Parts: sequence; structure tokens; C-alpha cells
Amino acid sequence: MRHHLGAGLLLLMFGCSLGHAEDFRQTGSIAIPGPAINSFGVLLVDAKSGLGFLADKDNKALVIFDAKTDSFVARVSGFVGAMKDGNRAGPNGIVVVDGDKPGSHAVWVSDGDSTIKIVDPQSRKIVDTISSGGKRRANGMAYDPDHRVVLVANSNDDPPFLSLISIAPGHRVIAQLPIDDSAENIERSVHDAKTGKFYTVIPVLKSAPDEGAVLEIDGATGKIEKMHRLPGCHPHSLSLVSDMTLFLGCSSAHGSNSRPGGDLAVFDVASGKITQTSSGLGGNGASSVDLEAGLYFHSGGGDLKIIDVKSGKLVQQVRTSPGARSIDAASTNHKVYVATSASTGSCGGCIQVYSAH
Repeated sequence: MRHHLGAGLLLLMFGCSLGHAEDFRQTGSIAIPGPAINSFGVLLVDAKSGLGFLADKDNKALVIFDAKTDSFVARVSGFVGAMKDGNRAGPNGIVVVDGDKPGSHAVWVSDGDSTIKIVDPQSRKIVDTISSGGKRRANGMAYDPDHRVVLVANSNDDPPFLSLISIAPGHRVIAQLPIDDSAENIERSVHDAKTGKFYTVIPVLKSAPDEGAVLEIDGATGKIEKMHRLPGCHPHSLSLVSDMTLFLGCSSAHGSNSRPGGDLAVFDVASGKITQTSSGLGGNGASSVDLEAGLYFHSGGGDLKIIDVKSGKLVQQVRTSPGARSIDAASTNHKVYVATSASTGSCGGCIQVYSAH
């Protein structure tokens, strides 16, 4: 079983200082040729291959870029694209999984027709399509390399459900888990190698509109083992920042006292409880973490918030592009990639690149 180093140990090993991180600014951009992008899903950078991927709904494609040279590589078409009904649009989520051959990788991309399309990044083709069995879009995903299964959320079906799918040839659906109490999109999941479990956030509970939840799912048995209720937190993003700690981006736009913005919540996996909350550092959006640098990033509303994983405190806030949400932090080069919209951004729908200096 693989293990991640704790965030505190990583900080000591790599000598990250808050002063260094305070210099984050845009240092480049990746132009994407062809029709402009206004609607997109997940952005992901794969540390092993050095390739990045963006779910491009406007062009019904997966964009591939090189994170080593910060340059465009290709578009892989074959997805349903943007739709009037956003709950049927795609592509949406992205995970990179071990390929059938040693050293090979495959990119799993969830689509608006309740399928997951597998892309070979070498041939730049869709090589397989898996149905998750729903009627609306397949959405957020996570990968368990120990049990070799992918978790996929169908957040807009009635009821919403999660699927566990084997990466072995044939891609058997091992389990389907209805989430009857979900009242909002299930967008984010992570896998923790320390516990061997998936963690999925439910932003709003039907039974308790002032609460969200974290589901704990066993990839080996395909069962939901626990539901950790989160009074006062409606989590729209989550990142694993150490073996036993999750950072949650809690939105304050839900519940009886709704307001813009949101907070950062530190969730302790062992106790199943929130142990710390930092006001104003969360909300709707996406998050990522560079463990080697000891930094967590949250993007929403056109701001990139940079947070020290050890203290949970804000280091810097950088203005990016209006509406920018999809991000990923690459630990190999310590850069942060931000997808922008052509209609509101300054670069025609490019991927902005940020780093510390």
C-alpha cells in the first residue's frame, strides 16, 4: 500500500518558507488554438507523464498540453460537448490511471451521456467507452491504485449515485451506491492511500439543508462505511493535504444564512470532524495542493488563494481571471495552472500559469 508523507514532514524536507510563496504571480500562459473555450470541466496535470489535460466542452474535446514546456499538444474529440441542459454536458472529470501495460497510462474522462471515455495520450484517441448506467452526466472521479478501481459520481441523476469501476480489461462496474440524501452536485472525491478509502463530499444534505457531509467509501468492498455530517459546512472542494487531513472548501451560499463566499475547513480523517475553520478562504470553486511546497490552492470567483498546509493560514491572494475555477498544482515544477474563459478573460481562453519568484 502506498503512503503519502505528512505535510509537516514535507515542509521540513523541502524547506518551504512563507516568504518564498508570497511572490506567486502569473509567469506564463498556454494558448489553445482553434475555437475559443468558454465552458470547461476539470483541469489536471499528471506528474508521471508531465502532461496536462483540460475538459473542453465547447469543442467536445479533451485538451492535452505539456506541463514541461507549457505548450499545447493536441485536442482529442468525441465527447458530447456543451448542452442547453448543463446536467447532460461533457466532458467533465478527469483521472489518470495505470495502463494495462507496465509504465503506460490511460486518461479516464467522464462525459455528459453518463459514460467514461478512456483516452490513450500517446495515440491521442478514445480507445474505450464505459457506461455508468445513468441518464445524465458522469462527473467527478478519483482513482484507487491499490485496488485498481475508479470512483465516478453521477451527481445529477435521481437519485444521485456513485459507481466503482475496475480498470482491468472489461472495466466491470463493481458497485453502484445511491446517495439519496444528496441535494447538490457531487463534484469532488479523493483517495487516501494511508486509509485505503475514498472520500467524497456532499455539498448539501436533503435531510439537513444547513449541513454537508463527507462520505468514507471502501474501494475493496464497494461500500459506504461512514457518512461524516458537517454542520455549517457545505463542501464543494476537497484536497488531501496529509495522510489524515483533508482541506474542504465550504460554500456559504447554501442553508438558512446564505451569503457569498465561504470558508476553509480542516477535516481530521481519524475523528471524522472539522478541527479548524478559516473564514473567507473557501467557497464554490476548485482546489489543489503542492505537498512538496507545503501549499494549498483554492480558486473561485477569479481569485487564487494560497494557503500554508501546516497552519491553514492565508499566504497570498492573487487575482487571476473572472470566473476562473478549474486549477491544478504541479508538484514537479511547483506551478499552478488555471483555465480561463474566452468571454471574460484577457487571453482568449488560455491556461494561465502561476509560480513563485
